[in-house]
Amino acid sequence: MLEIVELDHQHNQREISRLLEEHSQRADHSIPPYEREELSLAAYEKGTFIGGITGDIVWNILNVHLLAVDPEYRGKGLGGELLQELEARARLRGCKVSELTTMSWQAPHFYQKQGYEIFGEIKDCPLQGHTKYYLKKNL
Repeated sequence: MLEIVELDHQHNQREISRLLEEHSQRADHSIPPYEREELSLAAYEKGTFIGGITGDIVWNILNVHLLAVDPEYRGKGLGGELLQELEARARLRGCKVSELTTMSWQAPHFYQKQGYEIFGEIKDCPLQGHTKYYLKKNL
């Protein structure tokens, strides 16, 4: 009898990755293993957290997940420094491209100033008048 249950995220991700890996290897032996390396950087000033960035690397692609800077430090280049450092570390690990998503009220223009280009969008997401953007940058 089929049973669908909620499962711990990490355990479920491991099992799903295993199935995907088996499928990829059956389809094409030259496809590299599906391995995820997480990256997490934080900025501190005088012991106080003022910003951070997270991402992961899969198949030599940097996926930027979260980037935030304390309001008192915005507009001073910290966000760009965090992003550049994450990209530099990804390059050292063999990444050729970086990708991310952002919402229209968040930071599409910031990322474009950092060299990212929009390659897709979903209009009226999550509400009418807003847009979810998909961006990429060659590293």
